[in-house]
Amino acid sequence: MAEEAFIGKHGEGHGKRVYAIFISLLVLVVAVWLGAMQWTDHLTVRGIVVEGEHIVTPDEIVKLTGISLNTKMYDVDLSSIQKNIARNNFIKKVTVTRDAPATIKVYVQERTPIALLLIPGRSDLLSVDEDGYVLPHVASQSIFDLPVISGLDSVSALSVGQRAPQPDILAAIDIITTAQKVSTELSHMISEVRIHSGHDIVLYSADTGVPIIFGRGDAARKLVTLDTFWKKFVADQGAQNIRYIDVRFDGQVVVSSKSGDQQIMKKAS
Repeated sequence: MAEEAFIGKHGEGHGKRVYAIFISLLVLVVAVWLGAMQWTDHLTVRGIVVEGEHIVTPDEIVKLTGISLNTKMYDVDLSSIQKNIARNNFIKKVTVTRDAPATIKVYVQERTPIALLLIPGRSDLLSVDEDGYVLPHVASQSIFDLPVISGLDSVSALSVGQRAPQPDILAAIDIITTAQKVSTELSHMISEVRIHSGHDIVLYSADTGVPIIFGRGDAARKLVTLDTFWKKFVADQGAQNIRYIDVRFDGQVVVSSKSGDQQIMKKAS
């Protein structure tokens, strides 16, 4: 009986110690939580950092956040801010995060213009990105280095901020983006892509405006052929005597010369 009583008292004492430790830890956790709540409640926005922008200015993006300095950090609705910034037509993706103790970080991925749209009767220059989204006019020197997509019959279906529905525009974009992948020289050589509903697409060179009859489809093969031909036969001699170039034929280029309008067949390789 004495031994049982000893064990009972020992177990009861151990249980009390465990209970006391648990209570102490619970009090500590609550105290830390309350302290953290008080700490975060006193944090205010002292700065907004913008990253990834090239076309839209940081000031424009900061304005779209709608955040006033000294606003409480954890009163800021990140989801709402992301939606506000995404309304800008040049913004493709946006992420907004808190960087305690005092900074809001905004990272944007922009839609980059790859071509200008030559629209009859419209003075401002709209552009399109690689996905075919129509972008508004932007005052930037870099856009003047972009190729032009011309020959649009109707602009009624074009809407800024929406994807261009015309298959011809999308075909022109495919040619431009594929040319960029083939070579930098080829990409810079193409100054205009002229579309004409139901007819062949025609490219124009940047130096002398030589027409290049491109046709439709099989863009990668035709552009590789054109790039090889241009580097081998035109880059050094110039294009001043060329009337037009035709790359619609498999593995070869047809060249029409200004002297006597003679057609010359040349292999691209």
